[in-house]
Amino acid sequence: MLLLAPLCALIAAAYAAVGLGGGTGYLALMTLFGMDTEAMPSTALALNIVVTGAALLRFGVAGRLQTGILLPFLIPAIPAAFIGGLITAPRRLFLLVLAIGLAAAAAAMLKSATNTGDPTPPSTVQLWAVAIPAGIAIGLASGFLGIGGGIFLGPLILLLGWAGPREVAAMSSATVLILSIAGLAAHGLRGAVDLQIAAPLGVAVLIGGLAGAHLAETRLSAAALKRLFAVIILIAAARAAISAFS
Repeated sequence: MLLLAPLCALIAAAYAAVGLGGGTGYLALMTLFGMDTEAMPSTALALNIVVTGAALLRFGVAGRLQTGILLPFLIPAIPAAFIGGLITAPRRLFLLVLAIGLAAAAAAMLKSATNTGDPTPPSTVQLWAVAIPAGIAIGLASGFLGIGGGIFLGPLILLLGWAGPREVAAMSSATVLILSIAGLAAHGLRGAVDLQIAAPLGVAVLIGGLAGAHLAETRLSAAALKRLFAVIILIAAARAAISAFS
């Protein structure tokens, strides 16, 4: 724990800077430290809640949250996240799904880093046509994997050009927070929450998350943050893939 906590704090700072909770990073670290896969998703979700709660407060105060775009994704994603949290799967399948999802999100984030055009809000029909199926898929993945969902929603909105990086960060924070609560509730019903692990790590990631969100809003460029984030989740994807076959 003395080694894992500061590492989680660093992950929280990097992820909170782009509006995420760090669930993918925590999963990679917990895999590296050999934690039981049964406790990994619920622990990651609990840490997501702590970090994104702090980040959302920072971005929300700055007026970045765009609920008109966010809500159509969240409405189908919330029940889907609860269902995803009830799904159990073998360790190898769990890690393979995680690796594929992380690699796809990293590729999308790298591509969006080169986009310097102004965002164009979607029409109502466009928004709901994309948001309903995407929200269901994001919710299922977030509940099953222990990921808040913002890691998929953020790159999607950036690729579509519907909002700017800092607005996407605010929406990602809200998505991760809400879906993590839904997913954690399902894990709690299965008795898969270990507070002895989640509590001390929660203090560490709170400190890191506050620092990362502050830096993102005041000092760091959006393009640099996205490139850094893409590198981090690519490393996590590689680690999960290696673990799946080890």
